[in-house]
Amino acid sequence: MSDMGPGEYFICGGFGGICTVLVGHPLDTIKVRLQTMAIPKVAGEAPLYTGTLDCFKKTIKNEGVKGLYKGMGAPLLGIAPIFAISFMGFGVGKQIFGPSDGKKLTYAQYFYAGAFSAFLLLL
Repeated sequence: MSDMGPGEYFICGGFGGICTVLVGHPLDTIKVRLQTMAIPKVAGEAPLYTGTLDCFKKTIKNEGVKGLYKGMGAPLLGIAPIFAISFMGFGVGKQIFGPSDGKKLTYAQYFYAGAFSAFLLLL
């Protein structure tokens, strides 16, 4: 793992960001649909969705699986680069602040590497 260069860290982080969006976006879609559904105006009228599972089932029934991934482009464009830069920064930080003799990093060195990663994200 220590033989990885900054470019490899960047690619791995970007791939991790893409995977995060692919797994999490359907749940976010369901959450947003539940948050923005109209409140029934007439007493006794049923809401559009009765819960998370109902929203999931109706979305797949009416729109197919693709309905769970609507609007995924913007999160991919934002999250993948953030993960890529963060992962690369942490890897470079480990190389800068870590021991040169191949020993395990101390907690302080992990902290410094993480701080370096956060610094890169702020640039």
